[in-house]
Amino acid sequence: MSNKELSIVLESPRRVVPRYFDIPTVGSEGMLLKVEAVSICGSDAERYTGVKFGGPLSSPLPIIMGHEVVGTVHQIGEVASKHYGVDRGDRVVVEPYILCGRCRYCLTGYYQLCVNVRCYGINISCEEPPHLWGAYGQYMYVAPNSRVHKISTSVPKEEACLASTIGNAVRWVCIKGDVKPGETVAVLGPGPQGLATVMVAHHAGAGKIILAGTSIDRRRLQLGIEYGADHTVNVDERGLIEAVSDFTSGEMADKVICTTGSVKAISEAVRLLKPLGVCVIPGLTGGRSVPILTDEIVTKELRIIGGLGQPWNVEAAIKLLESRKYPVGKMATHILSLDEADKGLRLAAQEVEGEDPIKVVLTP
Repeated sequence: MSNKELSIVLESPRRVVPRYFDIPTVGSEGMLLKVEAVSICGSDAERYTGVKFGGPLSSPLPIIMGHEVVGTVHQIGEVASKHYGVDRGDRVVVEPYILCGRCRYCLTGYYQLCVNVRCYGINISCEEPPHLWGAYGQYMYVAPNSRVHKISTSVPKEEACLASTIGNAVRWVCIKGDVKPGETVAVLGPGPQGLATVMVAHHAGAGKIILAGTSIDRRRLQLGIEYGADHTVNVDERGLIEAVSDFTSGEMADKVICTTGSVKAISEAVRLLKPLGVCVIPGLTGGRSVPILTDEIVTKELRIIGGLGQPWNVEAAIKLLESRKYPVGKMATHILSLDEADKGLRLAAQEVEGEDPIKVVLTP
């Protein structure tokens, strides 16, 4: 093996270039992952196009992006091997977060809110040794205090790299939303996160699932049916509130999960709920204000809950993937080689005419 291996580096907006880095030798607590596949997150596409991220998740360029990853353990230290319960050659997924392990949020299980948050492919420059902090490459360094999970080789790589995406949905549906068997769930937004939410809601026993999108989402809405949605709504053709009322005989939904950042959809969410309903909002508006009828929250005693990330839920997502219960691979509409990263990012940003990607996957 060469002493240097390829990674794809985002140097500035819309400029990704191949660079070769020395392969590090990990310490007793570290690990080196040989990347098998990495899916392009929507946030990767926004970094590529130049959308600014403030606060702790701002991206210090140059950066190796990629945090939705599956690979095999290439090197691992003795302490890390015991801590993670994995050995060289094991197939694993790695969560985005590197825990500090000391702040109140890490110590209480909310490590996605770590005050010293460091995330693979998001907010660590590749100028910082050992450089391989993202999965757009042949190898990724895995630091101490990461979250690492084994996954069966029976799960295709284009599905295995979606474990974190599905882990998000597990948390929104089962933990934040506390969806009970028989309940009606409305999912707003049929992107990868919305489709995963439909899948998990169906797996959790939801009685009726309604998936809403726009005219450009026809392909996604149809896939939502395969994942368990009972009804779909094209909000360009029919009012969302009217449709949910019709599908539920006027009772409305028990739970609403807003995976979209659409201001209109989030604003309407409280009107889709029956009394004592719950609205989970993982969708980001990019800083835009959302008008919400607070009288609905008061008079129906609704709960509005934010949802960020997949802490403690990736294991459940892996079990769902290993069950082979759903055609998860249909979400991965484009599988490209690593040297096609620029095209993949343009696809994910919906900038390639004539293409309708749902999830783009890169393979070294």
